[in-house]
Parts: sequence; structure tokens; C-alpha cells
Amino acid sequence: MKECFAVWLDVVFPRAGSAAIKPPDRIVTTGRLAKDAALAIEIATSLHDAEVQRRQGADTKAALYLAFLPAVLPLVGVLTPTVSDRFRGPVLALDVALFAIALVYILMAGWYAARATVPGVVHAIGEDDLSDALGDADARATMASRLIDATRRNYPLNNRKIDYVRLTQAHIFRAFILILLIVAIDWGTDTMTAIGRGTSEQNSFSAEGVCSPFGLPQSGSGGSAGGGLSYHLSESGTDPVCLPSSIAVNRIDHSTASP
Repeated sequence: MKECFAVWLDVVFPRAGSAAIKPPDRIVTTGRLAKDAALAIEIATSLHDAEVQRRQGADTKAALYLAFLPAVLPLVGVLTPTVSDRFRGPVLALDVALFAIALVYILMAGWYAARATVPGVVHAIGEDDLSDALGDADARATMASRLIDATRRNYPLNNRKIDYVRLTQAHIFRAFILILLIVAIDWGTDTMTAIGRGTSEQNSFSAEGVCSPFGLPQSGSGGSAGGGLSYHLSESGTDPVCLPSSIAVNRIDHSTASP
């Protein structure tokens, strides 16, 4: 149960591993490199340059993310759930919870990006290594060995830096998903509210019917046979005369029909 919770927590909030940064064990020896020193120095230089480029790429990505996050914060602020008039109850609570988690993701992304850009230890070949190599019998094999040692020590350090960049990307992606959920909830709530408002207005109109301040028609002095129908205004303070919609519509249809 505890392991399942740890796995679930790592999926929701990914984090860096706590393993110690330890370089891999050395396999090749200077004696074996001396058998083909030209090939050894070429391969060692290629491995060292590739590791330097990998570190520089991680630094560049981390710097871009660190510059991107402050720029995106105003956009996230525009999507802040309103508490004034549109949302109430569980919809507002869900919006606020998702927005708070999205802010946590953005802050964690900035934290990991900042940790990735922090200058760290870099192992490189220096003047002392060159002086020692020139004093040996095979300088190329010795320099290849020093390059391999520097690459081996830099490998776990660069892995940790790249791990921070990966965590930055993961947190930015999760924040983006939550922001999309907030927008979808807002759009869905607005749509359902508009549909419900339109239906209620239509039902209220059907129930109230047609009202008029002129009152019901009355026969004139000539009687029902010869006299016409006349209308009179309702007295002040009295309610207008209302007819149900069905009666009003039927009456209008009969009065406008041709004889």
C-alpha cells in the first residue's frame, strides 16, 4: 500500500531521485589504451566533447524555461477563477483547487529550472594533466586516459542537471493540463447556464401569457348584433388583464382569419 501511494505521488508530483552522485567505475586502463593510442585519443576526445555539449544543452534549456515561467504568469493570472458573480458552490471550489495546484506546478518548475542553472563542478583537462602526459612514454595514451576520467566524472553530474530539466518540463506540462481543465469547466458552466436561462425564460413566458392594460373587449351600445367591440383603459391601481398564451394565440388567429 505504501509503495502504491509513493508511485501515485511520484506521478502527480514528480521529484528528483535521492541517489548519491557517484561516477561509474573505470574499466579501461592506460596500458590497453597504449596499444592503439591514435584511436584512443580520438574516441576519448569525441566522448569528452559529447558530454560537454550535453551539459551545455541542459543549461540552455533550463535558462529558457527560467525565462519563460515569469512571462507566462500574467497569462495564468487572467484565468484566475472569479468569485464575484459567475460561479458558486462546487464549481468555484473545483476551479480554485485546480488553479492552486497549477500554481504549485509552476513554482516547482521554476525551482527545478533554477537548480539546473546553478553552476556546478565540471571536470576538465588542465595544464597539470598535459604536463604529466608529456612526461610519460606514450603521451597520447595518457591524455586519452585523462579525458576518459574527466568524462566519467562529469557523466553523473550532467545526468542530475538533465534530470532537473526533465522535471521542469513535467511540471510545466501538468500545469498546462490543469489550465486547460479550468478553461473547459468555465466554458461548460457558461454554456449550461445560458441554456438553462433560455429555457426558464421560455417557460415563464408561456406561463404568464399575454397581458394588456386595455382590458377585455365589451359590446357597444348597439348590442351584440349591430354594435362593435370597444376597449377601455383599466382604472389606476388595478392589475392589467392577462390571458394565457394559448387563449391569446387562438383569439388572434380567429380574429385575423378571413370570413
